[in-house]
Amino acid sequence: MKGIDVMYDYIYHESLKRAKHKVWIFSDLQQENPRNAKECLNASMEDYYLLGAPADMIWFLGDCVEGSNRPQLEEMCEMQEKAFVKTGIPLCFVAGNHDLDYVRVVSEKEKEIYIPFYEMAKKHKDWYMASNYTDPYFKVALGDFKIYFFTDHIAADRSWFTTHGIIRGDKKAYPHIELLQKIKDEMKEDGCPVITASHYSFPGGSRPSELFKNIMPLPQNVKLHFYGHAHIGDFAWAGDRPYQRISWMEFHDIPQINVSSFEHIRGLKCRSVFLHIYEDHSCGIFFRNHDDHVFTECYFPSKINYPHAVLQK
Repeated sequence: MKGIDVMYDYIYHESLKRAKHKVWIFSDLQQENPRNAKECLNASMEDYYLLGAPADMIWFLGDCVEGSNRPQLEEMCEMQEKAFVKTGIPLCFVAGNHDLDYVRVVSEKEKEIYIPFYEMAKKHKDWYMASNYTDPYFKVALGDFKIYFFTDHIAADRSWFTTHGIIRGDKKAYPHIELLQKIKDEMKEDGCPVITASHYSFPGGSRPSELFKNIMPLPQNVKLHFYGHAHIGDFAWAGDRPYQRISWMEFHDIPQINVSSFEHIRGLKCRSVFLHIYEDHSCGIFFRNHDDHVFTECYFPSKINYPHAVLQK
């Protein structure tokens, strides 16, 4: 390694010594072909162990699978289950739009709810996900922090579901708008630093969720948001922001971190992010390219959040 690669590596290892919490964050393995999924998963896991398995928690931010071929979906879940159980650390899962692919094509007559990774994940006592596939969020304590995870969700009768940050189906039957509007109060009442995570960004990020406007404005104790969905280097879907990795929420001094994607078929490289949380509640963020075994960037958000602007309605 030369130049900046050496510097990033040095900063990362110095940060690792000081980190109170170490989280590995990724999204969008998202392959319909199990062979492609295995190739990308193996590349990323190999690099994770090359780094010395440096995390005490995983946040998987959706699109774990793709498609509606049930045997292939189960094969992809099985390979991921085996890989992530081997790490021996807790995993937090939120559903993304492709995690609902199977639900979207199952016949209306059967009305079967089958979200492959969710069904697998809930078998593990030390893995975290929404209590029910109808729920829009869940939260997990991490030291002094509370982490709010926002997930795609679906009605038990399939009358509505959410993907791509919008409500689909019978919008009038959707029951959670008032709940979403109250989440900001719950965050404030927690009285501690808050980090949010989802498959989607808030407005201001790449491919943002329209539904998240109901949660805004966020309280001052929200420090960061992590998301996937906007595969870095994907010109087909990322629009005019194919390389946006760090952005800010509209009207907020809250950085948003794009962690996608965990594959190099649609995206350019198998990517992820390592989050370090220090004793003083400050954070370090390290962007990893698993194919080339290098950190591509590091970022240390300000400890101070400036007052949010008044949201324009």
